[in-house]
Parts: sequence; C-alpha cells; structure tokens
Amino acid sequence: MTSTSTVRTPTLAEHGYEVIPDALTPEQVTRLSEAADHAHHRFRDRARDYYTPRRRMLFAIHELEPAFLAPLALPTTLPSICEALGPNIFIYHSHLDRNESVPDDLEFPFNWHRDLQGITYTLPHPLPLLSVKVSYPLTDITGIQDGGPLVIPGTHTGPETDKPTGPQPPGAVPILAPAGSAILIDSRVWHAVGANRSGHIRMTLFYAYAYRWIRPIEPYDLSPHRLAGLTPVQRQLLGAGDRLEGFHLPKSDEEIPLRRMVESGDWSAL
Repeated sequence: MTSTSTVRTPTLAEHGYEVIPDALTPEQVTRLSEAADHAHHRFRDRARDYYTPRRRMLFAIHELEPAFLAPLALPTTLPSICEALGPNIFIYHSHLDRNESVPDDLEFPFNWHRDLQGITYTLPHPLPLLSVKVSYPLTDITGIQDGGPLVIPGTHTGPETDKPTGPQPPGAVPILAPAGSAILIDSRVWHAVGANRSGHIRMTLFYAYAYRWIRPIEPYDLSPHRLAGLTPVQRQLLGAGDRLEGFHLPKSDEEIPLRRMVESGDWSAL
C-alpha cells in the first residue's frame, strides 16, 4: 500500500505564524506601493536605520499617508487577529520597511528577536499571548534571497530557549509569500529579517495588534479632528477611548465596536 502525506498549512496557534493569501487586492497593492514610495521620499528625515544594513524604517505610518489606514481593519485579516486576541485590541506599533538589496560579500547580522519585548523578555515561561503582528509584503517573497522573515515554528509555546543566532539556527524556516499576502506572527515566536540579496528593493507594511490596556510605542494623534473622518473600528484600533477603565473592562459596543463583529461573525461593515 502506498501512503501519501499531506503538507499542513502553518497556523498561528500551532506554529506561531500564518500566511493569508490575497489579503490585499492588486489595486490595494499598487496604491500602497505608491504611498510607500511617497512616504519614504516625503519623510526621509524621519526614517531610521534599524538593526540590519540598508533597512530604512518609518514608524507610526498611519499618521503619514491616508492609504496606510486601510490595512488597519481588513475583512481578510481582522477575523484571524480577533480569533487569537479577542475584540479588545488596538494597534500599538506600525512601521514601513524599505529593505535594499545587499551584496553577497556583506556579512549580514541576523537580529533574532521576539516582539513586545517589555513582556516577552521579562516574564517567565510559558509566555502569555498578548500581541500579533501582521505584515503585508508589497513585493514578492519567492525565495530566501528576497530577504523575507525567518521564524522558528513552535517557539511561541514551547519551553524557554536561548536567543537564536546566525542565518540558519536549528528549526528556522523562511516565510514565502507573494505581494498582497498577509503574514501573521505571534509576538512570542523567535523570528528575524532575512538578508535581501535579490537585486531589488523589498517593501513591507507592519501593523502590531495588542490589548488596549498596553501602551503604544509611538505617539498617535487622537484629536477630535483626526478621529472625525474615521470609522468606529478604525478609531478603536488607533487607541481612542473616553474612559481609562474602558481600556481594561469595556462595557459597551460603542467602546469596542469589534465585539459585535466577533460575536456575529459579520465583518461586512469593515
């Protein structure tokens, strides 16, 4: 008897990461790519080199371009995020990465890390799940040469391990995804940015979701003028709220409009 094996698609709960194909439409990819190019030229003085060579990052990106508000609340990704964290969430961190190609003879420093480090680097194991980061590659990641994310599956729930080092620590795998996909990563899993040796620039948007009682990394404009043109869900995800206690124990759907969507399974209003 011939046996066949089925390749299982990685899931956020079991593996610590997940890929959602076609999270963005081709039109959204084009619009966001244009916005990314515009933002990096317009806000060149705000961009920062971060950990790895030829990687320029802009933070709090939804403050920079109106187009960057759209990925906050997508029906293709938000249900999975809420399945992991529930509805009482917001964006505590966002950034745009512009990774230039590096030459083959450049030694690349692989910065293996966990996210939400104020928690994942200080609390004892087993670590609680408090954050999920979603990235939207705007350029294809077809092979390891494209410098996409590397992860060590299972390290989000397994026993405490030492910080990995180098390009290929035991168990590490590259995440491959075409432009327009969404890559979800559990904050507790060990992961790193790979070396882009593709010959082209790799652009990626990142949105990190956490519970509303966690503090944001970057300051956001939550003035009435800023919030007036946003949807209730967008206002929640930017961290708006009138009661401090409401961030911990929201009592109404007006405080967290995502709750009604999670309970009903109806995401059509996004």
